[in-house]
Amino acid sequence: MKRVAVMTGLLLSGALSGWAETPERPTPQELEKKAAIIKPRPDELKWQHIPWLTDVAEAVRLAKQEQRPIFLWATTDEPLERC
Repeated sequence: MKRVAVMTGLLLSGALSGWAETPERPTPQELEKKAAIIKPRPDELKWQHIPWLTDVAEAVRLAKQEQRPIFLWATTDEPLERC
């Protein structure tokens, strides 16, 4: 029993010692490099130029007028988060 307690204490102290260290902060150049990787390209933002409608009745009226289908997106979360 005593041996298990000593081993657990050693493992726990080893795990917690890593938390006490402060990670190095990235340089501005490193941040710019990372931002360039995750920043959307212009071709990935084309959806922002579509005249989206938020009123379903207006969308149905316009779809009938233009004889086009409706793309209906329904979610209970923010549109660009989980869906």
